[in-house]
Amino acid sequence: MSSIAKNTAFMTIASVGQKIISFVYFSLVARHIGAEGTGKYFFAMAFTTVIVVFVDLGLTSVLVREAAKTREKIQAYFSTILSVKIILGIMAYIAAVVIINLMGYPVETKHLVYLSAVTMLFDSLHLTLYGVLRAIGNLRYEAIGTISSQLITLTLGSIFLYFNLPLIFLILAFTIPSFLNVCFVTAVLYVKYKINLTPHFDKHIFIYIGKISIPFALAAIFARIYSYVDSILLSKMAGDIQVGWYSIPYKITYAFQFIPLALMAALYPRFSEYFISNKERLAFVFERSIKYLLIIVLPLAFGIGILSSDIIITFFSKEYLNSIVPLQILLIGLIFSYISFPIGAVLNACNRQSTQTVIIGTVMTINIFLNILLIPKYGVIGAASTALIGNILLASLGYLIVPQIFKVSHIFLLKSFFQLFLSAVIMSAAVWYVNQFYHFAFAIAVGAVVYPIMLFLTRAVTKNQMKEAVLLIKK
Repeated sequence: MSSIAKNTAFMTIASVGQKIISFVYFSLVARHIGAEGTGKYFFAMAFTTVIVVFVDLGLTSVLVREAAKTREKIQAYFSTILSVKIILGIMAYIAAVVIINLMGYPVETKHLVYLSAVTMLFDSLHLTLYGVLRAIGNLRYEAIGTISSQLITLTLGSIFLYFNLPLIFLILAFTIPSFLNVCFVTAVLYVKYKINLTPHFDKHIFIYIGKISIPFALAAIFARIYSYVDSILLSKMAGDIQVGWYSIPYKITYAFQFIPLALMAALYPRFSEYFISNKERLAFVFERSIKYLLIIVLPLAFGIGILSSDIIITFFSKEYLNSIVPLQILLIGLIFSYISFPIGAVLNACNRQSTQTVIIGTVMTINIFLNILLIPKYGVIGAASTALIGNILLASLGYLIVPQIFKVSHIFLLKSFFQLFLSAVIMSAAVWYVNQFYHFAFAIAVGAVVYPIMLFLTRAVTKNQMKEAVLLIKK
């Protein structure tokens, strides 16, 4: 148990640190190069992020699961997957080059994509390398590599910005640390565990892993396209400046995704355990996980929404005023996004992963259709509205399936929502009022005091429930 606790602590700290450093770096980039340059930069990253998902196809997830069961086969599994990913990587890179040329983008954007694709290939490689360490049960080095890479990116990127170097150098600030990360984890695997970076294709292992990876691959592809297709379509249909405006609210809301991810990492094993042994306990933990996430996300969404103008101008400059409304829309979507995490985790833990994959695929299809319909008329607001609708569908469709697995107390969840909603609304009113007369940092401090008080006054949270939450996380 101590090793699990240490690994969880390492990855939680690394995830928080990564998000903070990444946000600081993106803020520097956005302020320095403006909306149009930020749009090109963000598009290149989004485009290659979608393409690179076809390099892994769920193979790393299967590697972690299967290698953890049979440690003696780690090298064989890894070498086979590595040989497959080399072929997939070459094919994906060629596809990226061909597609970006067919789409008719200018030379500068093409060059950004060419280098960004190299970066993503390195990222995909060290994802699998760290997957080996996850199978072994050692996440310390992944945490070190994650933080170190972000710090190197921040350092290099700041230097490149200071000397006003061309835009492609900002992509290079990711490429160099990604390559160094591969070197680092390769050395760790060889020195500590004698696992080498040698591709070797084993037909039997490939067939075995390939069959298992199909649902993982489909889910990963659907999720990745769903997450980034709006930026790609926005670039093609509305231009780089609109992508630049959209990238700001996207980055702000994405920065808070580590919270439900961390909670689900802790609760997912419990979901799986209780599905077999105690469905009443499963329902209890599921309902509380939604409530705890709502406790966090409602003040975040309401508070940032109230202060969105001050936040955008302070961190990104007045050039991004058109990012304010999209940010407010995406913050509403963030509420449903948080709810979808425990719903998706429960479906996967209760052998409904195929259902979850179908839901993601359905929402992805609707998302693409709505983007094509709304972006030409409404631009960045159309893309943000589509993302909101997608998050609502993702949470709603999954929630409809959950009662088929175990009994859910809809009354408890509805009552909790209204109590928390009322607390967040009153907090927002206090934040809005204080912000009229003082700096928004002071308004945030006032909100941080008012919200907990309202939680207890509305009885959304009691002392016993606080103890319950602590015990739940500890377990």
